[in-house]
Amino acid sequence: MPDDEHATSASAVALVVSTAQPDDSGAETADRYDWQAAMAASHGLRLLYDALSNGPLSEAPFCRIICELHEDWVACVGDDAQLISAKHRERSFGAYTTVPMLVTKGGIGHLFGRWCKLLEKTTCRLVTTAGLKNRAKDLISAAATLRRQRLGMATMSLDGDHKAAVDDFVKCLLRYKPGEHESGLPEAWAGTKEQPVTTPTQAHTEQAMRFLAILEVDVDPPLRKEVAHAAPTMYVVPVLGALGYDEAKAAAVWIAVLGLFRERMRAAGATPHGALPQLMQWRPAGTDQTEDGERNLVSRIVAIPDIVIAIKIAATAITASFSPPPLLPSTRLGIKMATGGCSDNAIERGEQLRSDYREFWRAKEEVDHSARFEHDATRRLLLRLNDEATEAVRQPAQQWGARLWTEIQSRIGDTPASKWPEQMDEELALGGICDLSSRCQVWFSGRFDIEAAMTQSRRGQVT
Repeated sequence: MPDDEHATSASAVALVVSTAQPDDSGAETADRYDWQAAMAASHGLRLLYDALSNGPLSEAPFCRIICELHEDWVACVGDDAQLISAKHRERSFGAYTTVPMLVTKGGIGHLFGRWCKLLEKTTCRLVTTAGLKNRAKDLISAAATLRRQRLGMATMSLDGDHKAAVDDFVKCLLRYKPGEHESGLPEAWAGTKEQPVTTPTQAHTEQAMRFLAILEVDVDPPLRKEVAHAAPTMYVVPVLGALGYDEAKAAAVWIAVLGLFRERMRAAGATPHGALPQLMQWRPAGTDQTEDGERNLVSRIVAIPDIVIAIKIAATAITASFSPPPLLPSTRLGIKMATGGCSDNAIERGEQLRSDYREFWRAKEEVDHSARFEHDATRRLLLRLNDEATEAVRQPAQQWGARLWTEIQSRIGDTPASKWPEQMDEELALGGICDLSSRCQVWFSGRFDIEAAMTQSRRGQVT
């Protein structure tokens, strides 16, 4: 056990935030590890869920996730801290089958070094998509046995396959020296260049067992290809239920919470003090070590209140209802008026007036065959009125069909009644304009391929 009395009196979180780490590459490269951000977000949501399950948040311990510190992240509840390493392995990797694989590729050697550096104050967790087999499975099974003994305050002891796995673990740690700065193992394990440690002692075995007794391994999280689809249901829905929000918002909430962790993983979180100089850091009376350390790490910390705010914003955001754009009208007249910017009401009215106009001439010509001469004269008058109205309102860079519709009605109203056939009123005359448009003699916009538009309309395409 550590001999420094002052060190042993410090809390786990105080040690975590005040102890220098050998390397800091994680925050610079975390944008490549979106899966890690998702796993950290799931842990943050779990801290929130647990806090909600135990009563009002205001009465819960201060919970937060510190990203890319010592390991991939640290989960903190009050003064307790857990170092968490996340290792994504594709299905092709298979499972960890040996203790050396767990120590190196599984990152347990690195975890052990950081745990030693932090004076055995923290607990540790490995999150990995790879499974466990053979001696690797024996080691994690031994860890579970040691944890039960620790929690039961019993003397820690192992035998059989468990003891053999721990012996392998100790030997692997003694060989675990990937780099002078990265290993992080204390001198009792690493030795010196002149005198490296090669023979395990009882002290080594006891410390390894203490480490395994605080180690947990998660071996079944979603793969990176699956997490986006699985996370809203697996991680968000329980929290929304506890907060009383609609579970239908789970996907939006997950995006918001994941975004929070993504930026903290890159140490890109907000810094309330900006670049203001720090004054009076070293006062004679001293300050709380934990508070000062966390203040310097604010850009990496996701606190429970941050998660609650992100959830509230995403869960209560008003989603604009989606209204598909209107279908193209099915007639030449309707398509032309719509293209020119006429309202749906105007189009409906135009279609009815066109029908009335045609019926007017059909009935008239059935009883008076010479009425076709009046019909031709009326068509010429309507074409002239349309020509004049178009010149008055046309603006090539804008839609002008609605203005043409109004202008034609005005000019028809100004035309003497004697110019129109007997029994024809202004509405029927306007129907004549609509009939001419359906015959492609009147346009409410610049010319376009009306046949292509008709085909598009028949296929149900939208404007």
